[in-house]
Amino acid sequence: MPKEAVEPPVLVIVAHPDDEVIGCGAMLAWHRHQGHAVTVIHVTDGGQGDPEGKFGDIRERRCQEGREALRRLGVEDVRSLGIADGTVPENLDEVSTRLRDLFGEIQPRAIYSFFFTEAHRDHRAVSRSVVEASDVLVADCRVLLFGVNQVVCGGSMFDVTELMAQKQHALAAFESQLYYNDFALKILHRDHAATVNVEDSAVQHAELFADLRPGELAQVCGDAEKLYRYLLRDAQP
Repeated sequence: MPKEAVEPPVLVIVAHPDDEVIGCGAMLAWHRHQGHAVTVIHVTDGGQGDPEGKFGDIRERRCQEGREALRRLGVEDVRSLGIADGTVPENLDEVSTRLRDLFGEIQPRAIYSFFFTEAHRDHRAVSRSVVEASDVLVADCRVLLFGVNQVVCGGSMFDVTELMAQKQHALAAFESQLYYNDFALKILHRDHAATVNVEDSAVQHAELFADLRPGELAQVCGDAEKLYRYLLRDAQP
């Protein structure tokens, strides 16, 4: 799909610093190359990101790493809601209220966030908060939902081949997280694998999104949740 159809202002809503670079880092770089206004919201403080306690104040460390990674993509407007890592479902009403306020402030024409079948409970809760706050969005806002630990089953794919070096440079900023998991390499291969059926050999990497409008979110969320729970044989939220 043509990237030019994704208009600013752009608002990105994720649970933890690094989610946005994994899911849509190349597109964020593209937006900034176009001079588009981009705001990134980290809902949590990332405090569960150092299970072995190797990095001191992990909340501050992840905040710094997140800001540096986004700086490498050209993004300067970075904000945190400060919710404790791992507790977004328990704070769903607060997050939804704060997102509604942000939607009113920024009036985005494009939103990037999680698809509804993410494996992490914070990710799924953030996606639900986006749905709950979406009543204040303009009807034709592009809501582009990506996967971090689950692959989106279909939607719009954008060629980001020329932006992958910049995305990888941004991912390298997450030293505390890469210590535990070399997701930078995995994402490089995932974004390459997204192009498996693309016959144009010049297209080597792509980012994939469920491409929705605000009025479609609630139904797709409900349908996706039912399928997700069925496949997990799990009826619990």
